[in-house]
Amino acid sequence: MAPRKRSLKFYLFAALTLALAGVQCSSPQKWTRSGQVLVPQVELNEELTQVTQVGDNHSPRFSPDSQKLVYTSGDRPFHSYSQIYELNLKTQKEQRLTFQGADNQDPQYVRDGKWLLYSSATDETKERPLLSKDANKDNFQGPEKYKKPMEIYLHNLEKFEVIRLTALPGFDGEAFWYDKNEGIIFTRRKNNQLFLYSMNARRPKIVRPYSRIPGNSQWSSSQDVKSHVWIHWSDTYETSELKVKWPSGYVTLLPDFDRIKKDPYYDEELNVIFFSMNHPDPKKFNVFSVHMDGACLTQWTSQGDNVEPTLSPDKTHLAFSSNRSGSYQIYLKDWPKTPPCALFKKDLK
Repeated sequence: MAPRKRSLKFYLFAALTLALAGVQCSSPQKWTRSGQVLVPQVELNEELTQVTQVGDNHSPRFSPDSQKLVYTSGDRPFHSYSQIYELNLKTQKEQRLTFQGADNQDPQYVRDGKWLLYSSATDETKERPLLSKDANKDNFQGPEKYKKPMEIYLHNLEKFEVIRLTALPGFDGEAFWYDKNEGIIFTRRKNNQLFLYSMNARRPKIVRPYSRIPGNSQWSSSQDVKSHVWIHWSDTYETSELKVKWPSGYVTLLPDFDRIKKDPYYDEELNVIFFSMNHPDPKKFNVFSVHMDGACLTQWTSQGDNVEPTLSPDKTHLAFSSNRSGSYQIYLKDWPKTPPCALFKKDLK
């Protein structure tokens, strides 16, 4: 049987269809690898709910039951320093949790949601006023966040008890909590370098280096410590690497992106890392996710500067901070029931 001939009209129609498909998929969201080429595949959809309205708000984290958010908020009518707030997502009622005369950072729920783990400048500002005034005396070239003197604290939400966990000069923060043994890995600025340190919450003020490699920060991990992710900054702090530890070894994810990656949040159940990266515009950050094996890089935001992503434990909402309204507010995005690239836990060998 002779092959069927196609008319010129048929080929023109096919070419037009392909061209239109390319236009519809022009917005970057999901990226796939073809050698070193990353190709946008699906349309970016930003349907968001803004849950804060006042001040500059950062570092959202969900409660274990996904019903509340805790975050920092500063530059408000009644206080300029960043204080910790809690928002009930059902009632939309906001409650202030700290009343300190200094900035607070990176709150998170621990001990079944009955305690908060966070960092604050309140004590070190009083104890070392000269250090606070000249916090950058060693000419640290990294992000402004690390120039502030900070200590790590536990805050009992039921009894209003506060326990100071560190007492070191300079920045101590970005604490990660292990439920089983109440171990903590945190970022410490020592001299003009960033390092990862560790301690146990049951033995306050006893710390030791976790890694002696300078430039490491922002640890996130599985609770069994078999898989973890952290940020490694370049010597100039103009770029950073997204580092991961698999059961089989250490890997740098997305090495073809010569950008700043930061704010990693590792979801152990999905085996997915959420993070911020100044891409595609190097002057602002967007929220991305990537599978622990480096597959399925997905862009979730496009407007404004978007940082500090986190996923609710019930896998219904993605939360992050964005300045798209003019000041940094907390936004929620519905997490799809069928995530892109079928994000689900895979065994890494």
